[in-house]
Amino acid sequence: MKLTNEGSLEGKATITYSGLEALSRRLELMNEDEVTRKKYLEDQIQESIPTGIEVELTNKPDWDSSAMTLVGEFNLKVSGWVSAAGRRALFPVGLFGGPEKHVFEHAARVHPIYFNFPSAHVDDITVELPLDWKVASVPPAHTDGGRVCAYNTKVEDKKGALHLTRELNIDTLTLETKYYQALRNFFQTVRTGDEQQIVLQPGSNAAAN
Repeated sequence: MKLTNEGSLEGKATITYSGLEALSRRLELMNEDEVTRKKYLEDQIQESIPTGIEVELTNKPDWDSSAMTLVGEFNLKVSGWVSAAGRRALFPVGLFGGPEKHVFEHAARVHPIYFNFPSAHVDDITVELPLDWKVASVPPAHTDGGRVCAYNTKVEDKKGALHLTRELNIDTLTLETKYYQALRNFFQTVRTGDEQQIVLQPGSNAAAN
C-alpha cells in the first residue's frame, strides 16, 4: 500500500482464507449469487479495519472449488489512518485489528467460551511512504505467546517504507469460565498492542489529519 501526504492509505490487499476458514465461508454462501458473495467479502474487510474505508473486490474467488484456500483481491482506501500530532504524524500498528476491538470486554462471564475452530490470523503489510517522509520511531516488537493464545507484532523501517507483521493465534475450541479473566486480559493486551503508534516525520507537502 501507499501512504498519501494527506494521511490516507491506498493500494491493494490480498486476503487468503485457508482450511476451515475457507470451508466455512464456502458453505455459508453455497447457494448465494455473485453479488451477495462479493458484498460478503467486502464486508469482511470493512469489519477488519477499525475506521471508515472504501473497498472493492477485484477478482473472482473460486467459490465452487474444494481447494484449501479461498482468495480475495481488493482495491482499498483507508482515509485518515494517520493523524497529526504537532509536527509529527502517528500511524497505528493494528490496521486489521477491528475484530478484536470489543472482544470479551465484559468484566464477568457465566457461560463457557466457545470458538468455531482454532485459528491463526497473519497480517503482512508493506506501506510505501511519501517521498520526503521519514520514520522517527517505531514501537518495539511485541511477543505474547502461550499454550492457548499468542499475539506477536513487529514494525520495520525499510527506508522509505514500513513493513508491519501481526499474528494472532487461538489454539483451542472451548475454555471453562474460570479462564475467562485470563482470556479477557489477553485480548486487552491485543488491543493495547494494536494501538501502538509509529511516529513519522511528514515532508513539507504533508497535510495529515
